[in-house]
Amino acid sequence: MPKCFVFAVLAILSAVAADSSVRAGDTPIPKSECKDKSPDLKVPDSLQKRHEAFHAEFVNATKEGGKVGDAARAIEKLGVAHFAKAKDVFPPLGLLPWLAEGKVTPEMREAVKIAEKLRDGLPQIHREHSELLAGLKKLGEAAKEEGKADYVRFVEKLTLHIQEEAEVLYPTVLLIGDTVKRGLDKK
Repeated sequence: MPKCFVFAVLAILSAVAADSSVRAGDTPIPKSECKDKSPDLKVPDSLQKRHEAFHAEFVNATKEGGKVGDAARAIEKLGVAHFAKAKDVFPPLGLLPWLAEGKVTPEMREAVKIAEKLRDGLPQIHREHSELLAGLKKLGEAAKEEGKADYVRFVEKLTLHIQEEAEVLYPTVLLIGDTVKRGLDKK
């Protein structure tokens, strides 16, 4: 298994462990998710829950009055589209437990297609990230000005998450696609 893939997996696990919205003891870590199950091409629950929390908080911001609401509504369309894309892009991450055990099966083939689509769409995603980050900066400034600390923290968390997507999650999806493709090509 390539060292980069192992480091990417470790980075994801570290990021999830460091997320303050996930409390120790919430969900026990199973010894092996792979024994009696077929590979899951779905967004891991931990990431899905974080995305749902970000989306809910973003929607709440759009309902605010004043500059916070204005700033949130200014990037609402882009934000909603971004959250929707995540549902399409991150399902290969659900294959990590199987890949970590060296298992590649034909059921994983869709991960290759998703990774290829992501690779083709990365320039657009990076442009959207830049626009979204610029809008979040304005939202954060408005929240500071209006003394809304919860939205300041929200902007900080979402900004870091967008950085995490670019630095860890998207590259991991690409590595998963490449790993599955190589594994299927050997069979």
